[in-house]
Amino acid sequence: MAIGQERIIVQPGEGELIASVFGYNVIRKITAQQTSGAFSIVELMYPPGNFTPPHRHEKTDEVGYILEGELGFMVAEEDFRVGAGSFVVRPKGVPHAIWNITDLPARLLDMYTPAGMEAWYQELARLVGGSKQATMETLFEAGRRYDSVFMPELAPRLIQKFGLKLEIPGQPATP
Repeated sequence: MAIGQERIIVQPGEGELIASVFGYNVIRKITAQQTSGAFSIVELMYPPGNFTPPHRHEKTDEVGYILEGELGFMVAEEDFRVGAGSFVVRPKGVPHAIWNITDLPARLLDMYTPAGMEAWYQELARLVGGSKQATMETLFEAGRRYDSVFMPELAPRLIQKFGLKLEIPGQPATP
């Protein structure tokens, strides 16, 4: 099998910053081109207070590996906190959410199959950083185009239980 122009080794600290949004950075580690579209991998730095609201994917399975720190997860109807060295599987079709309520940043290596979820992060950064102020509705509509179906009806329980905030920069946060 011939090896293309894409690198086959990604050294520590390498990768391409593809988005910086809601206080976290998304670094592409493994591209769709390297795996014939089978999967892709990004590294996410979750700052304290970050909350990815409940959502699901119709086509994409996700597996997260916590590299550093501690993160809270909701997967289906279960909430839990996990630390470095833990894997968390988020199957397609299953509602899930992620948050960091510690005082320290956390790093998550996220794997997507099939590849392509990293395009959503780029679109999200474009919408939030654009000249026109993004609304939750705008973001939720864009998410559907990238296989991310947001489920705001599941957020209030998590917000209350864990003291989370759902916010868009420049707009008031939900309590």
